[in-house]
Amino acid sequence: MLLMRWVMIAAVVVWLIDRLKAGSLHLLGNSIGPPAVTFLAWAGLSLVWSPYKTASAQWFLTLLLYGAVFLTARQSLTVEEHRRTFVWVLLTMGALEGVLGLIQFLWLGAERAKGTFFNPNFFAAYEGAVLVLSLGLLCFTAPGIHGPSRRVLVGTTAAIAAAAFVTAQSRGALVALLAVLLLMGVFRFGKMVLAVVVVAVVVGAVVPNPLRQRIVDVSSQDPYAYTRLDIWKNSLGRSLDHPLGLGLAMYKYGSFQDRFPIVTNIVHYRKRAESAHNEYLQLLNELGIVGLGSFLFMIGIWCRDAVGGWLAQRTSHENGLFLGCAAVVLFLLLHAGMDSVFHEPALVIILLASAALIHSLCESAHPLRLRWRVVPFLYGRGRLAFIVAGGLILSTLSLQPAVAWYAHELGKQEASQTRYRGALDWYEYAATVDPGTTGYHDSIARTAVTLFHETDDPQWLLYAGEEESIARELNRLDARFLYRLGTIYVLMADRQEFRQQKTALLRKAATFYTEAIDADPYSPFNYFELAQLHLAEGRTDSAIALLQTATRYEPNYLPGRALLAELGLKQGLPGEYRQELQNLKTLQSTYESQVIDELDRQFLHVDLYPLARALAMETPR
Repeated sequence: MLLMRWVMIAAVVVWLIDRLKAGSLHLLGNSIGPPAVTFLAWAGLSLVWSPYKTASAQWFLTLLLYGAVFLTARQSLTVEEHRRTFVWVLLTMGALEGVLGLIQFLWLGAERAKGTFFNPNFFAAYEGAVLVLSLGLLCFTAPGIHGPSRRVLVGTTAAIAAAAFVTAQSRGALVALLAVLLLMGVFRFGKMVLAVVVVAVVVGAVVPNPLRQRIVDVSSQDPYAYTRLDIWKNSLGRSLDHPLGLGLAMYKYGSFQDRFPIVTNIVHYRKRAESAHNEYLQLLNELGIVGLGSFLFMIGIWCRDAVGGWLAQRTSHENGLFLGCAAVVLFLLLHAGMDSVFHEPALVIILLASAALIHSLCESAHPLRLRWRVVPFLYGRGRLAFIVAGGLILSTLSLQPAVAWYAHELGKQEASQTRYRGALDWYEYAATVDPGTTGYHDSIARTAVTLFHETDDPQWLLYAGEEESIARELNRLDARFLYRLGTIYVLMADRQEFRQQKTALLRKAATFYTEAIDADPYSPFNYFELAQLHLAEGRTDSAIALLQTATRYEPNYLPGRALLAELGLKQGLPGEYRQELQNLKTLQSTYESQVIDELDRQFLHVDLYPLARALAMETPR
């Protein structure tokens, strides 16, 4: 991300200096300009009500850079040589990425090819874009325009991209690709392509291949595969609660109350949707109706201009280039309706560059509609210094989160070696560099609690409380900070040094746990800890009600079930408590082999002695 941002900033600075030397700045006077400015302005305004401003500000910076990239590409791709260079760079990169993906899948044992991307779905989107661009050049450019050698290179690239696309095994990308290929085929060869596509789909469904295998085995390989429709439905419902949007990058932080149960897992409600898996619904949630409306309006105007440009007479070479780039744009826009395509900078950049190239080709067809507004931009040392300084400031802002992230990673390495003081130093450095990121303050607080357990020094608890409070203030949507604050205050209340404040500390802890339940109603830990506090106050009925809610959501949370059975037995409530004790033992032994992390262990680790003792002391009826 850092390198991508620096490349975009450098490109904008170089372009501005070039325009400064030319003495004028060309801006789009109408067409796509106004809705683009409206969208960016609304995105910037959303920072006012965003609950986590650091994350929103980072995304807003990215959106501004994307806008600048489109503007520079729009003015740079007006020369045929530049267009040809862009196309060959994209084809070359696609071929290299495809070869790397094939090596990963065929020889390195990867289950799904992903190239240099961290997500195979993004790799599939990249290869799909290269594939449709190659097919556009091959099918809609006359043979005489390009020599045989170039057509062979384009054809080879298409073959590599197609093979790599299959090994990426992306279902959403497949749907988008089939739709685009169908449109391109009908446009080029007529309705007979429909039969060819049907045959190809049937063959793909019958003949063994990686993509077919993943679709067949999806239920066992991906237990979350069938929740996507639920996520979309839930996203629509959430947008009604925030018609203006929750704020840029806030979708995942507003999802604590919208977890999805997977009953085959030890932790049923482990999963929460951190992405809408539909960029348009995500825009609706984060920027509301105004943000989504201006974005769709911008796309609509671009499509109008593209269709108008296509209807104009142009050369056979431009036909292939035009339709190939149009296919790239359409493919990525369709795929964005099924995955988080706009979250990957490489995909957004080729989308913007392809859209800008088509826009420049449309200029000759609609000179009035796409006229430029010429703004005087005379050369001067002051303006030159301002441009360079602006570039350096943006570069520094881009560097800040990267430096902090690397420092935090070094701290995690220290913590993994149980060198907690060294880890704390790195975490504190990360928080100093990027004080607005909650994760760094949270890491400091958790490390301070660990050092408290090691040294028995209560000052560490005070430090942990301060840092966790900062994290909570920075982002009030994250329920985890509330739970940890409650835990810190309970630890403080148990210390002799704070015995005079014990009642107030426990009251604050109860408040934090209650707020955590409101923010994340599916976590059993909040209910369990609050129930413990209620028991200490003699409010057994209230504790039982909390535990019943916790175990209803998470029936495999054995500490809650054991305590609930013990309390029910002592209160004389009817129930099969001996059978419950046996059930708990059975669940422990059954799930022991399925434990994958500390969270699973916390669910299964339970002391059954108090329940067994209570049963032994029960008076026979």
